[in-house]
Amino acid sequence: MDNPLLQNSHIPVDYSSITLENMRAAFDHVLLAHEQGIERIILEQQAMPTWDDMVLAVDGLDSRLLAVLYAASPLVDRDVAWANAIVDFYGKVTARFEQKFVNSSLHALYQRLAGSEIGKQLDADKRATLRWHLDKFASSGVLLDTADKARLAGLQAQIGAAREAFRSNINRPDLSVTDEAELSGIPQRIRDQMAARAQQASEPGWLIACDSVTTDDVLRHAAHRPLRERVYRAFHGRGVSHDPQQDNRWHLEQLAQLREETALLLGFTSHLEQSLHVKSAGSVAQVRSFLNDLAGDVRPAMLRWRSQVERLAADKGLGQPQPWDHDYLQAASRTAFSSESLREYFPLGAVVGALQQLALKLFGVELKPKPLATWEDSVQPFEVWQDNAFIGFLYLDAVQHAGKQPDAVFTTYVRNRRVDAEGIYQVASVVVFCDVPQALPGRQPLLDHLALRKLFHEFGHALHHLQVRTTNHVMSNVTELGTDGVELFGKLFECWVWDASYLAAISTHTRDGSQLTRLQAEQYLQGLRQQGVEETARNLSLALFDIDLHGTPNDGRSLEQRLNDARERCGYWPLADFEHPAHAFDHLVNGYDAGYYAYLWSDVHACDLFTRFEAEGLLNRATGRALQDALFAPGASRPLREGIEAFLGRPASQAAYLRWHGLK
Repeated sequence: MDNPLLQNSHIPVDYSSITLENMRAAFDHVLLAHEQGIERIILEQQAMPTWDDMVLAVDGLDSRLLAVLYAASPLVDRDVAWANAIVDFYGKVTARFEQKFVNSSLHALYQRLAGSEIGKQLDADKRATLRWHLDKFASSGVLLDTADKARLAGLQAQIGAAREAFRSNINRPDLSVTDEAELSGIPQRIRDQMAARAQQASEPGWLIACDSVTTDDVLRHAAHRPLRERVYRAFHGRGVSHDPQQDNRWHLEQLAQLREETALLLGFTSHLEQSLHVKSAGSVAQVRSFLNDLAGDVRPAMLRWRSQVERLAADKGLGQPQPWDHDYLQAASRTAFSSESLREYFPLGAVVGALQQLALKLFGVELKPKPLATWEDSVQPFEVWQDNAFIGFLYLDAVQHAGKQPDAVFTTYVRNRRVDAEGIYQVASVVVFCDVPQALPGRQPLLDHLALRKLFHEFGHALHHLQVRTTNHVMSNVTELGTDGVELFGKLFECWVWDASYLAAISTHTRDGSQLTRLQAEQYLQGLRQQGVEETARNLSLALFDIDLHGTPNDGRSLEQRLNDARERCGYWPLADFEHPAHAFDHLVNGYDAGYYAYLWSDVHACDLFTRFEAEGLLNRATGRALQDALFAPGASRPLREGIEAFLGRPASQAAYLRWHGLK
């Protein structure tokens, strides 16, 4: 077919040829092809299901359906019609997979193949694939009777509706500023962005977006305390309303209860147990122990940090510091050069070059820029080669642009590496999204350290995906490692920009090409590390809250009681009466429910993995090869814990993470 979304994996998507009409046609085509294809496979495989004609045939149908969805997903920002079409298709794809995994006839075929002599003689990866399918069928409700399947479908529909209601309630209007004196301390480039936003909205003055990036900028820089308070209260009041249908407390509590009911129906003891069943960290007891141990280490350090902030507030004559003072006081206390000054050393072109060199030196992965059609002029497309073999496509959508959602930082796995039933190799494809601010006229986009961490993090996800060496869609799907397993690789690649020598080496000033000295880099990083305790405590408090909510949702305690208990356990700032962080905790409706701990778990294990690079060289090819062999190549075919121990040559440890934060 000539539809640009329906080409094989070796042909890049011709985004310039996609129209709303042919996109919708592609959606309709792959949905129908998937449904009819599954029916045909069930009919034709009744005599004796086989690997090629059953497993790989289904694998191909799944891969194509998801490839069309994910290839189209960057177009969601074009306008409302495009967004509605893609969101509608996403819902239909989700429903299609739910139907697939409660199909008793298809399940019976997988059971027959797995239990047959032929199935028992398959290689380890193929047997792992069959086990995955049987487990997925069971945990999706295929073994339920007709009445319970209907009940399950009803619960899933209610969960979907509650999720959407929660998301829609988070949006907040921009805050208007008409007196420039209120913007004192905020860098000019950020003021210019606010002014441009106001101009686009035909408003006077400046508009402050109620998103995390803009909020953090204001809280860190604004000398005008009332503005900091206004912005903080607006951001932390998202999802709060006197109308119960507009207030996310009700939706979040309902979600937790619906998830619990679903888990019990499927044979789990709780939604928490169900969530951890498909993750890498282990059992409920293991995850609770991990978080409790970390809380015990973090609490004393966080209490010391709170005392330090209180002293800073007293020195500034602020009295008891309020929540909107914390970031400002910390930023004002740094003696190293500012974040704005650091940005001048990291133009986007040089940073992308550093990423290319990192991939090449560690893994022999070559990113070759190619003039491919994209959805936005600023997107950078690459062909990816390794060992003289073409292995896939990488699209880097790094810079904010018109229509792009604020805080758009994520990686989309468009196609997984696989070999089809005809033995034809299908290459991987991946898109990295970041939120690097647009450049000033005539200049390149510049990255501060947070932007560097975000870009290296997402690049780590891309490198992981591109270097999987399994041969079917399921085992090449890195998301099957769970959110904790996936986040490990993003967190690992952040470690490079926390190393002062590496950070200095990749710096190049936009004016004269000069580099940071190692001492300058170390001084700057040390200031950030001091704040790391607060960030850890914040994330830990949310992880404890998440585990509590999804472990015992019906114990009668309120969201505030759960949050206060979680904060107390790790020493985080007590909850102010106007703060409602759970009401806008969108991770709990975006796949991290009973799984927010993943960021901490992956951070701890990333620090541990990085110790080998510190010992053997940050760009050591042999160490990169060992990482690829132990952790990248197996995809989802090997438990992550086994890969970690194989790479380290010992069990995993929290010691490096605790040392890094000065906790031990």
